[in-house]
Amino acid sequence: MGVILRRGITHGYGVHQELTAWRADTWTSVKPGSIYHALEKLESHGMIRAVESGDAAKRGPARTEYTLTDEGRLELESILKAALKSNDFQQLAAGIAFMELLPRRQVLTLLEERLASLRQTVAFLQTLPTEPIPSNPSKHPELVGMWVGYIRYAIETTETLISSLQAGKYLFIDEKSN
Repeated sequence: MGVILRRGITHGYGVHQELTAWRADTWTSVKPGSIYHALEKLESHGMIRAVESGDAAKRGPARTEYTLTDEGRLELESILKAALKSNDFQQLAAGIAFMELLPRRQVLTLLEERLASLRQTVAFLQTLPTEPIPSNPSKHPELVGMWVGYIRYAIETTETLISSLQAGKYLFIDEKSN
């Protein structure tokens, strides 16, 4: 939906081209066939609608072009909000890729919520008991240490992103002139 919103009107191949240009296959599990299936499903749920292309020139087989509906915009906004707070890497990556479709202040608030959640997670992980000879995996000092290190890195990168946004980096939907 984010690609469709960015482009205004596009077809399945246009979505595929955009995602391929971004190398989205390295941070998502999107495959070409799944794009067309997703477009059909989004249309059946009223998130997108087919539109006339306005292109009178015949350049091959007809393509169905789509635009986002108001319901689709609301759903995309909801998905982006959840993604920017998520600890799931693929969801977060998609949220960051489309964050400029939300107002800057809202993105900052969502990332600050994510940061608070990550800090709580580290605090919790540091309370886990460990054993030199672990009786189960949750008490393995190396495993707990890896979890803490992973979340600390997520904290560091989230803080860096927040600082960049506070410094005015990137252009958000509420800052673009019509």
